[in-house]
Amino acid sequence: MTLRSKVLSLFSAFFLVVTLLVAVLHFSFGFQYVVVLTDSMKPNINPGDLVVIYPSRDVHPGDVVLYRIELGGTEYRIIHRVVAIRTDQEGRIYYVTKGDNRKYTDPWRVYPDQVVGKLLFVIPYVGRLYYYLPLIITALILSLMAIIGYELVKILLEEEEKPSKGPAIVLRRSRDMYMLRRSRRPGRGRF
Repeated sequence: MTLRSKVLSLFSAFFLVVTLLVAVLHFSFGFQYVVVLTDSMKPNINPGDLVVIYPSRDVHPGDVVLYRIELGGTEYRIIHRVVAIRTDQEGRIYYVTKGDNRKYTDPWRVYPDQVVGKLLFVIPYVGRLYYYLPLIITALILSLMAIIGYELVKILLEEEEKPSKGPAIVLRRSRDMYMLRRSRRPGRGRF
């Protein structure tokens, strides 16, 4: 086994293990993978980073949480830090959140049922790849289809050329032999 094939085998095994781990964590344990699009959490979390969120309802001030909020009929998922825990007039607990890169707290209240989970870790720059993954996969599939199409056309054209040369030569030889046989008079020598 060459060094190149060993490296490719290790890379393939690593990629398979990571893919299985990501799938198991997401589908079995509810982990979320989110690409950060804004700079509200700079310098700790930057645009293009991939954050891994684990489900948790145990929230304390200082925790970075992912929560859902509806603004103007559209639901957003926001990653901000909890700066305070308060209770409203009805006695319900809510969280005051703020982006690390913002001067003021968020103008809305975040209730515990809106919290998706807490930040586990950040993978810098991987979010860009994750964000554009559908485009990359589409480009790879189209490239693969083009390569397969090119190879099929190449094979079909080669097959068309071979039969046209092959049978013509055989037919010509057969015709020459037939003509040669007919030109000999019967009974004179062997052919």
